[in-house]
Amino acid sequence: MKLGLTTILLLFLTVFTLQAQDNQYRSAKDSDPQAVKLLENLRTKYDAFATLRADFQLDIAFPGQPIESQKGQISRRGDNVRFKLGEQEGIINKEAAYIIQHGNKEVMINNLPEPGELSGVLTPQTLFSFYEGDKYVLAITGSETVGGRTAKVIELKPVDRNASEFSKMRLLVDATKNEIVSIKAFAADGSRYAFTLNNTEANPVLPASTFKFVQSEFPGYHVEDLRY
Repeated sequence: MKLGLTTILLLFLTVFTLQAQDNQYRSAKDSDPQAVKLLENLRTKYDAFATLRADFQLDIAFPGQPIESQKGQISRRGDNVRFKLGEQEGIINKEAAYIIQHGNKEVMINNLPEPGELSGVLTPQTLFSFYEGDKYVLAITGSETVGGRTAKVIELKPVDRNASEFSKMRLLVDATKNEIVSIKAFAADGSRYAFTLNNTEANPVLPASTFKFVQSEFPGYHVEDLRY
């Protein structure tokens, strides 16, 4: 089964609002200092890159159904992002967020979020920094082996417990290379979502045109501008 546009928008453009199940946490100050230090090291490394490109795999597991998987690629320069996933493609720049569905030859143009709105949430702009700030309580819960790499598991539970779709997230980090290995999100209905990052490339050459939407490059596509 191919991942639909609704799923892609959910994962890439919708703010993930999470609800903690463990009531012992009251603020980010309850975080494990070792987990905080590990993420500080990640932030220092990724912030030093002028540009970044990575291949990834997205796995979605719905209860009682086979896992759906698709491979993609993401490129980033500051807040500018371009990603590809199956027949979907996205361009996010200072003007708007463009979601391109090649199968249906459709383009949807969306508003950008307000400044600060993406703090502590997972979107293409924040894939390598969503864990920053005081939105989560962090704890190292063990280790896992992914593709031959041993990764430390950091569990993230949100401080805000308002009604939400996901119960927790897990960030797997290769502490030796100081790299994100995967990001997992767990929904209250039993659904699971996982981004596994591969071949992360620091400072690749990315022309400015990478992050521009040029309508003439998509002849015959229906363009719907949803901005207001």
